[in-house]
Amino acid sequence: MKNLSMAVKNLKNNFSFYALYLLSVSFVITIYFAFTSFSMNTVMLEKISGDGRVETMCNTISLFLMSFVVFYMSYSNRFFLRRRTKELGIYALLGYRKSTILSLLTAENLLSCFAAFIIGILLGGLFHKGIVFGITRLLTLAVNLSEIPLFNPNAIIKTACFVFVVVIILALSNSIFLFRASLMDLVRFEKSAEKQPTFHAVPSIIGLLSVISGYCLALDILRGKKSVWITVGFSPVGMLTLMLVLFGTVLFIASFLPYAVQTAKRNKRKFYTAIKIITSPNFIYRMRSNSKTLIMLTLLSAATLTVSSVMALSLYYPIAAVSRIAPSEIECRIEKERDISSIRQLISEYASGDDITILQTDIYKVTSTAKQLPMEYGVGTSKGDADNEKILRNAGFECISYSDYTALLKAQGRQKIIDRLAVLNSNECIFVRYQPASGEDETGDIYPLIINNEEVPVIVTMTTLDNPISFANSVGTLIVSDDLYYRIAENAAPETKIISINGKSIANNENLFKALSEYLNDSPYLQGNSHRIHEVMSLNSSTFLLIGFLVVLFFIAAGSILYFNNISAITDSKSDYDTLIKMGYTNKKIKRIIQKQAVTFFSIPFLFGLTDCIFATLVYKTALMQNLLKNSLALYTPVMIAVMLTLIIYLIYYLMTVHTCCKTIMKK
Repeated sequence: MKNLSMAVKNLKNNFSFYALYLLSVSFVITIYFAFTSFSMNTVMLEKISGDGRVETMCNTISLFLMSFVVFYMSYSNRFFLRRRTKELGIYALLGYRKSTILSLLTAENLLSCFAAFIIGILLGGLFHKGIVFGITRLLTLAVNLSEIPLFNPNAIIKTACFVFVVVIILALSNSIFLFRASLMDLVRFEKSAEKQPTFHAVPSIIGLLSVISGYCLALDILRGKKSVWITVGFSPVGMLTLMLVLFGTVLFIASFLPYAVQTAKRNKRKFYTAIKIITSPNFIYRMRSNSKTLIMLTLLSAATLTVSSVMALSLYYPIAAVSRIAPSEIECRIEKERDISSIRQLISEYASGDDITILQTDIYKVTSTAKQLPMEYGVGTSKGDADNEKILRNAGFECISYSDYTALLKAQGRQKIIDRLAVLNSNECIFVRYQPASGEDETGDIYPLIINNEEVPVIVTMTTLDNPISFANSVGTLIVSDDLYYRIAENAAPETKIISINGKSIANNENLFKALSEYLNDSPYLQGNSHRIHEVMSLNSSTFLLIGFLVVLFFIAAGSILYFNNISAITDSKSDYDTLIKMGYTNKKIKRIIQKQAVTFFSIPFLFGLTDCIFATLVYKTALMQNLLKNSLALYTPVMIAVMLTLIIYLIYYLMTVHTCCKTIMKK
């Protein structure tokens, strides 16, 4: 009981110091409890996972989540243990046994974790409810939210057991530290530092060259087929790039940065200023004592930024690509003439509105005798990507008229594209590419088309990515003049008849799409813009949600560790700041010194992480994502948003750090 009362007293007297620790641990437990509740939510899992994929992912991520929580709480515990070693040494001088000190520390951890557990359960229950509500609204799931309890008893028990295990791990870690340390070690531990690296030019240059080499390898992927990523192989080059960046980052932070500062000190005019004469030596000292921590934070920031950026891009890009994969709200093939009236009947039953347009497009297959033909001429399958890819599509251009093209674009709400078009002459055409040109452009090419056993040459006046018909129904699309189209139609039967249905009244109408799918016997030629977006969201939302749990934890850990590290450094140097104040340094100059020291140690992990994120995202986008859209900055909007959110979180932690440090050092 005596140890418990002492633990309560210690926490109460140092509440302001422990407040952020309690808040961050509570947040970590909140995320963990919300994740555990979600993984045990059978109602939601049945709705979003029909093949057990989400359950498997939950189990996998749960292991990472638990490992991360143990790591974060162990680091935080070590930080506070380091801050209190002098106090523990005094306890030992007063006759306290190490077992008694250990029980005191364990009691404090129990109280802290219990308080964090209560807060985490309360906030985690609300967070879980919010997640369920968001998913049901996003995916329009039929879920009765009243069936989902605010607090899942099984999740509470699992979280409580896990927190108890963490407390035991912390107790074991503390016992190893206490029983290995002598009395003198406890008293002097605050002044100890990590093994001091030596700052020489050779490792500094090696580190810089390794990082540059890794980034150059990443950029090489832009060379396409000539890239070593293609000629050598993605896996070995990817592993080499990763190792170069990791090795270079370690040497760059541990050797190059302090070496560069030491070299800069030779410039006496710039070094001997009221601010730099304090911050530069302090930076070198902290690089000696905290290099390992800074390297870990840099890698953690790089992982956080990369995962969040890749996750945002992976969700956004397929949705943006739907405009090409399925440009119409609903599109299907007509196999029999009576299908048209049946489809119209279904539309009238499931939708109503004056804005609905129904257009029929007859596609004619035309071959060419040109020696060099585009890839789209023969690529694809006769069943589309959604079915049997082994049945090859008959080679040829799939021709539609210019009038049909503009009518479809207008119905799809793409008037701006029409405004950029020029009317075609009889011997001109527009070629629709499957993906952006990689050094090739068909503009100006002449393709002799075989029409009624005659060669009719047409010239490509324009290439475009604005296809009016889905790739399931047309790949090598050639838009010809109306005169040439009628000439083709006079001597041949259409290869395919397409019905395109558009209008805001049928957007997100899953009931209509399902009815059409049943009528067409689940035809792979049935495509829909809103349906495809809903499908992408449904397939990926749970995956990104689960990864999101880890990303949030990474943010908390990186920001909190930086906060604690800076507070520790400032507290250790309090006597030095007192000396500066006695020398005449004003509060304004002291604040500037603190700001410069803090911003240095916040910016290094963020800037390095951001650079790694940019190159990693570039490799991911180029090598692992199907390129259907033009490369533009708009495509990277979600990546920019992810980076900005990270910057805001770092900025909040930075402002909190400066405020606490100034409050600790400066006199009123």
